[in-house]
Amino acid sequence: MARTLVVQLARLGDLIQTIPAITALKTVDPEGGVDLLCPSVLAPIGQLIPGVDRVLEWDGTLWQRWAEDASAGLLPTHLERAAKQLEALATSRYGTAYVLNQHRRALLAGSLLADEVKGPLLDGPLGTTLAPWAAYVRDVAHTGRGCRVHLADAFCGLCGVCPPGTPPVLINTSHPLPADLESLGRHGEPWVGLILGAGAVERLVPIHVWKELVVRFLETVPTSRVVLLGHERERGQWLYDLLSPSLVSRVWDVTGRTSLRDLAAILRRCHYVIGTDTGPLHLASALGVRVIGWYFARARVHETGPYGVGHVVWQAEDLDGGGHKERTDVRPLQWPIEETAGLLMQDQQFQTMLRVPGWSVWTSHCDRWGAYYTERGSLSSPPPEREALWAELSPLVLR
Repeated sequence: MARTLVVQLARLGDLIQTIPAITALKTVDPEGGVDLLCPSVLAPIGQLIPGVDRVLEWDGTLWQRWAEDASAGLLPTHLERAAKQLEALATSRYGTAYVLNQHRRALLAGSLLADEVKGPLLDGPLGTTLAPWAAYVRDVAHTGRGCRVHLADAFCGLCGVCPPGTPPVLINTSHPLPADLESLGRHGEPWVGLILGAGAVERLVPIHVWKELVVRFLETVPTSRVVLLGHERERGQWLYDLLSPSLVSRVWDVTGRTSLRDLAAILRRCHYVIGTDTGPLHLASALGVRVIGWYFARARVHETGPYGVGHVVWQAEDLDGGGHKERTDVRPLQWPIEETAGLLMQDQQFQTMLRVPGWSVWTSHCDRWGAYYTERGSLSSPPPEREALWAELSPLVLR
């Protein structure tokens, strides 16, 4: 039986958004094998995705070096070297490769490793015509067309399958933490993970804002604990140094010192995780942890909100020009500190009083058409645009 390969060579958040497509492919063909090609650094997470039999590791650093070497002129030896490196990853060819990046390297990998390639281009790796779902994703990203189909579900469309209906959760395998971190999540509660970093500078929340949230939460809930997460060691130390001596004993700063498997193990022990639209936030949601997102800059809840049920996202709105613009690069003038603390404390007063100028607040749901968000305080009925888009872009899948 021919095996299937899913190719996802982007960052952590994109890999997490690929999980529903892998789940749906496995549902359509339970007996078929599914392998995953992803960056080497993300392989530990790829190995936790249900339905993945084997993870092929992409050495992005090596390929970048080769690309720079070939920049003066592409020679047959360059292509031969690339082909040999890719073919060494797999013992036999795949029947189909589902490519979820428009990057040429991803398309090349799929073409060299599989008999058939499905993905963003209709005419192979050298084609220029986008597949319907790829054109939709591009339209949302660049022209501001209102998005009602989540990126993860658009990936399902690229693969020719419907969303799984139920949010998939990463496999829960035991992973021992370093001895000095093993007690994380064991004493006191609730434990809140705070992700200090972001994939883009414009999505960084000022440290003094995070400090206000941490202080408000810790001072109100005496048994609570906070874990500072992310690669940004300097930001973690900066926030830690701003806290009073009476609070630092309840704050664990693990920034810059955890592997991806460590991070996943720590996130599992948290009751809530807070952050911006960044990979670790999506990892938390894929682990089944409740997530609170602060979305601003170009991050949009309907496009990349945490996938699942019961997550809450604060969406910064454009107040200039009389309304919300989907792709406006929004910088908040104030932050939902008190309201987020109220959600963490499950304060019923804040559950009904969540209005902050410049922000709207949304709650996540999931049904047969995938993930969707409804504004807090309104009816939770799913937006009808999704079914219409599926009928337009994937008529054969719905038959």
